[in-house]
Amino acid sequence: MTAGPARSGAPEMACWGSSTAAGMSPDLALLAAAYGMTYYNGGAGGQTAEQILARLGSRPARVDAGVIPASGAVLLSSPSMSPKDAASFSAAGALAGIQGKLSKAHGAQPGYSFRRSQPGNRTRIPDGTPFIPAEGDEFRGGVSHLSIGKNNLTGKHHATTDPDTVIEWTHAADEWLSAAGGHVLVWGHFVNTGTHASSPVRRRIYRVNDSLKTRYGPRYLDLDRLLTHRGIWEMTGVHPAPEDLIEQAKGNKPPSLSSNGAHLNAEGYAVLRRVIEGKLGNLGWLPSTKNSQ
Repeated sequence: MTAGPARSGAPEMACWGSSTAAGMSPDLALLAAAYGMTYYNGGAGGQTAEQILARLGSRPARVDAGVIPASGAVLLSSPSMSPKDAASFSAAGALAGIQGKLSKAHGAQPGYSFRRSQPGNRTRIPDGTPFIPAEGDEFRGGVSHLSIGKNNLTGKHHATTDPDTVIEWTHAADEWLSAAGGHVLVWGHFVNTGTHASSPVRRRIYRVNDSLKTRYGPRYLDLDRLLTHRGIWEMTGVHPAPEDLIEQAKGNKPPSLSSNGAHLNAEGYAVLRRVIEGKLGNLGWLPSTKNSQ
């Protein structure tokens, strides 16, 4: 997770999500720069919606009762977050008003470590104390890309989450961002290359996509339709292989636009950037002047 240039009063753009958001962020940073916007990469590979939203701030991590020592780190249980085998996590913010960092290494521990920034008084905290992140609120008022829940739906490293819960969390995050005057583009999810036609993962993803599309209309980015539509080959200039057309017919992401089964390659990200730029322009969310590149 990396920030763009220091804030200077310029309009802002941020993207929140897991690996697709992280992989897309170099292209989004270029898009933002072309319009004089600062950019924040809130993508973190492997993270679940709980972790992403805890960094964003719309669904803060809540920890069980414990004691924050006068200095150093303490391991705290956080039932609101993902299981111990979830992805690594790191966010600066405040716990019970104490500034510090909440973090976790991938699968290394059952809880989350909080290390205060400065020594102070030993502090006892009650059950359910929220960790309030810094970055999400800082970039809340600009253009936000919201891409959460893919790892919850696939259950690759943990139990799956009910699609309606992912939908509910997405709505809450959109409302939290919008309440600060920001614009939110809500991303749908593509189905990974090689997914079986009758896979329950496909049904879960379609359930979420259909709900988001209905609710957000022009504010919805339909990744699934983009990657499975035959017109994408003309857009990219890539000549599809037979395997690409087979995967598209199944409703899956095609191999020629993929770095592996779950991720896009440079061509895939490039065409997505073009689509996003057009969508943001149609919504009137981009500054009127574009810098020469």
